[in-house]
Amino acid sequence: MNENEIRAENESAKTELTDLEREVVKVLEDLVLIPVEGMEKQLIADLAMDSLRLVLLLVNLEETFHIELDESDMNPFLLITVRDVVNLVGKYVTGEKSDE
Repeated sequence: MNENEIRAENESAKTELTDLEREVVKVLEDLVLIPVEGMEKQLIADLAMDSLRLVLLLVNLEETFHIELDESDMNPFLLITVRDVVNLVGKYVTGEKSDE
């Protein structure tokens, strides 16, 4: 596979993302400054996020999605993959989280 084919495949994969996935990927890309390709990418191992960026990620998610994370969800080390981040945000924006 040549470089153009790989680029086209990556763009195709991005267009198959849901709106929520795209928005979360955008927040992540703004933090790590590299393309985030794939929901199974690991935040620390693949995207080189450190503890400060993990905390910033939580803050940026709250601001971007206008949500307030419960204290139990504020442990950034429970977020391993991009999918974990999407699932966390989805828990709040889809109404699965019950309001007090």
